[in-house]
Amino acid sequence: MKNKSTGSVFSGGDGSMLKIDSLSQQFEAVKALIDVDLEVSSGEVLGLIGPNGSGKTTLLNVISGVYAPSQGEIFFQSRKINGLKTYQIIRLGIARTFQNLRIYGRMTVFGNIWGAQHSLSNRGIRRQFLMSRNRGKDREEINHLLDLVGLYDRREWLAKQLPLPDQRRLELARALIRDPKLLLLDEPAGGMTPKETEAMASLVQEIAISGRTCIIIEHKMDMITALCNRLCVLNFGSKIAEGTPNEVLKNPLVLEAYLGSEERAHA
Repeated sequence: MKNKSTGSVFSGGDGSMLKIDSLSQQFEAVKALIDVDLEVSSGEVLGLIGPNGSGKTTLLNVISGVYAPSQGEIFFQSRKINGLKTYQIIRLGIARTFQNLRIYGRMTVFGNIWGAQHSLSNRGIRRQFLMSRNRGKDREEINHLLDLVGLYDRREWLAKQLPLPDQRRLELARALIRDPKLLLLDEPAGGMTPKETEAMASLVQEIAISGRTCIIIEHKMDMITALCNRLCVLNFGSKIAEGTPNEVLKNPLVLEAYLGSEERAHA
């Protein structure tokens, strides 16, 4: 592993892929996360649910280095990672998708994945891509991944030309190209129809979470319960429940805070 700046080592020796201790995140007067404790075992698929504004995306942002936590510690494979830069965390083996898509609309589908593979800065991505896009190994790996996500025939399209479901497939491919140990998915089926959601769930099941540790944020309960071994529920920045999908979805606090609010909204 090239990156040496990985912080202190957690001495618990429990083998967790991810361990979060007393994590808090505050933005001025707003407490987005409050004393969150969480462990994710190697190979586990954890669903992260809760109402809008409950802190789910903030938690992923802190894990991936977008924000430095206000308080608490994060350990990835027993190494402390809070305080590291995003690119350092990526190199350790954590990748993610975003609720609001982070793709290069004016680059081709192929170019988007090539850039993600090489962790290039915005400034250098176009120049380096044009210089070395024909290297055999890179091209072969990218084309294989494009085939897996169903975008091979659109590899020369500009990303902005893709419909939303395909843009989300592209972002998933951008996260997978580095073969991460921990994959963070923020609403991978956001904005999709039921049929499109079913197709995305199948894709995530087949190529994203198999043999990989994963945290998934999703509001669509059919998808989250089908994919996840365990659920963690946030509300107003605090963890209110954790357990198997069957246990969590019967929890009165969860029914009131999350599922109950959705039922009232559709009543």
